[in-house]
Amino acid sequence: RRSEFLFFVACTAGSTVRGSFDEIAEIVKVCRDYESRGLKSGCQYDRSIWVHVDGAWGGSAIFSSRPEVRSDTHMDEIKLADSFTFNPHKMLGAPQQTTAFIVRHRNALRNANAAGAKYLFDPRKNGAEYDLGDLSYTCGRRTDAVKLWAMWKYYGRLGLGARVDQKVDELQLFVDELNRRQSFCLACKPWPFNVNFFYFPPRIRDKLMERGLIPFHDNNRIGNEENWVHRFIEVPEDIAQELAEVSVTLKLRLHEAGEMIIPYQPLTNQKADCFRLVLAGKKNFSVVDINHILDTMEKYGADL
Repeated sequence: RRSEFLFFVACTAGSTVRGSFDEIAEIVKVCRDYESRGLKSGCQYDRSIWVHVDGAWGGSAIFSSRPEVRSDTHMDEIKLADSFTFNPHKMLGAPQQTTAFIVRHRNALRNANAAGAKYLFDPRKNGAEYDLGDLSYTCGRRTDAVKLWAMWKYYGRLGLGARVDQKVDELQLFVDELNRRQSFCLACKPWPFNVNFFYFPPRIRDKLMERGLIPFHDNNRIGNEENWVHRFIEVPEDIAQELAEVSVTLKLRLHEAGEMIIPYQPLTNQKADCFRLVLAGKKNFSVVDINHILDTMEKYGADL
């Protein structure tokens, strides 16, 4: 009988590339079921699995008040986890570096990290409960929390939520325009804060059309999950090799021309690297910006 047992499970709230969100409640349920089976079998542990939610990128959705955004991102399920982290310096545009680590259990950080150095910490002094030095193993830290506090104080929860929701709306406009153009194709179902897509130069597009692989394009949104399959394709391996070279060359051309720096990266369901668009900070992303990006990519990639 093995002595090892599970003690930590990490959920993702906004993966870096795809932008996907784990179903936190379902994961927590599996963990608690595992624990209850352990208790029934005679193992001496209770709540042994620490469930953490890594929301470094997508965790700022916690400020959204839109039911559909909170549902897609599973934000209301974070309360079931033991800890949660998010980086306001990413989506919200707080100054670098601003990272929040939130624990549901009172005194958990102090119990885990406190060294109790008497020459620094004395519980008898005024305001001792506000001294955070013993809550982390580094003891002395910069006041990064002030950046989040100041932003929250100025904009309020509704203001920060509006910033998050604005990004959802603007990226949907980008998806709508992308779906109108035969030169572009989604690489996967878009999540609220990430859009992964391909650019097809004419010669690549012709090859895909010959095989009947050009995805469905129109001006209407398709909300049904099953219908998203018609919006993107899995690029065949032989074409994927050519398309990967297109992505690299196009990125270099755009960069060298001083037009834009747009990232490309691998995606698990695709054999070719795709482009990725995310929005961060306090700035508007208009239809003019959207058309400029897509027009410029078509201009510099037409002969690839």
